[in-house]
Amino acid sequence: MRIVLVRPRNPLNIGAAARAMANFGLDDLALVEPYTTAWETARSARAGAKVLRHARVYPGLAEALADCALAVGTTDGAARSPELPLETWPQVAAALPAGRTALIFGSEKTGLSVEDLSHCHRLARIPTLAGAPSMNLGQAVAVCAYELRRQALPGRPRARAWAEALGEAKLIGSPERERLLNAWYPLLEQLGAIQAVHRTSQTRALRAMLLRWRLTPADERRLLGLARQLRHTLAGRRSAEAGRCPPG
Repeated sequence: MRIVLVRPRNPLNIGAAARAMANFGLDDLALVEPYTTAWETARSARAGAKVLRHARVYPGLAEALADCALAVGTTDGAARSPELPLETWPQVAAALPAGRTALIFGSEKTGLSVEDLSHCHRLARIPTLAGAPSMNLGQAVAVCAYELRRQALPGRPRARAWAEALGEAKLIGSPERERLLNAWYPLLEQLGAIQAVHRTSQTRALRAMLLRWRLTPADERRLLGLARQLRHTLAGRRSAEAGRCPPG
């Protein structure tokens, strides 16, 4: 399990998250675009020092998820993706596959953005009361780490529903999905299927769609090949049009 903190702002929360991870046997901490001062201050803390010493910083969420088979976003539901159901964290923790999984937490101020959520396979929330849905970042990590530990105790066989749903086929990860986006988006713009003014929202929607499709490496190669062929065809058409003499 990789714990991913996106744009954390408070060094005390980073330290508390690292300490909670150490308490429950987790040691893979990733930080995405942390506030520089907060990260430098947190690294000097004694609590969770080993976890912090080995923590890695990434420039973006896609990079932090590059080697993860499953990404679970945490949210109170306010800005969640409508295509993904909102599950309780105990339900999700009981049905995690054996492969590397990322559990993603957003900034203390804003939580996970809609853009961040587009990278997630599943969305989970801690079952807090409706009147006070949000939790302190460090405390949220502690609760989730505890639930993971509880699920791993002897005598508690883990549910296989999600692992079985993934099937045996190897699926592409975040870097491959971003490569497909970079290959296809300019073509869709060129064809007029997508307007440049909607680039951000349409990119997010396309990423979420590619994630739901559960593409294999063979699917990726086929889609990249189609993109190359379409690019070649469009370039030939432009050359032909440029070579025509204007009338008169």
